[in-house]
Amino acid sequence: MDYSIPLSGLNLQARRVAVSANNIVNAGSTVPDASGNLSGQVPFTPSRVDAVSRDPGVGGIVTQTSAGVPLSQVGQTSSFVEIFSATGVNIAQELVDQKIAVTAYKANAAVIRTFSELDDTLLDTLVNHED
Repeated sequence: MDYSIPLSGLNLQARRVAVSANNIVNAGSTVPDASGNLSGQVPFTPSRVDAVSRDPGVGGIVTQTSAGVPLSQVGQTSSFVEIFSATGVNIAQELVDQKIAVTAYKANAAVIRTFSELDDTLLDTLVNHED
């Protein structure tokens, strides 16, 4: 049996959960601006994982959803609410995406488990046939 297809599905779903968790954790944070200036507050830019067909299986491409735009004039501070809303991270949607990814992960694991059971049955049949 070829395990590469369900294994690629496991990897894709694990990446989706990791990217979503990263979005949630960093939703209210800022990063240096494009020139690396630490005083230029730029909100965290969330990412998403897009599935792409590969031979065999599936892969994932991580892309950023929007470009970071400076929040305030240099030297001014921004409130957590301003930063959080500027990132565009939708916590409810991220949690739904995580649940979907976990369900898809479990489905791929079930395929692998079924392949393993089929291999075991086939080997038992061959061994018993030779007796």
